Amino acid sequence: MTSRRFYTLEEIARELHIAPATARNRLTLGLPMPPSIRVGRRRLFPVDEYERWIASQLTHSGGSGSAGDATENSVRDPHGPSRDPT
Repeated sequence: MTSRRFYTLEEIARELHIAPATARNRLTLGLPMPPSIRVGRRRLFPVDEYERWIASQLTHSGGSGSAGDATENSVRDPHGPSRDPT
């Protein structure tokens, strides 16, 4: 029997250079994140699945930028977030 290793949500957030709250939001909104399983109230990310997922993200983005950039689908506004002046 082989032993499987898992990352916690906090460890995945550290690997992706994002805050744990951002990782939770991405999961809730269905944005790209590594495959995971739920065990009780915890979310665990198999290490081998994470490594496959990150490799696929790097090939999709052409290998440039950070892991966070590879998962972004929106275009950033060069003027920053829009604000209502009223």
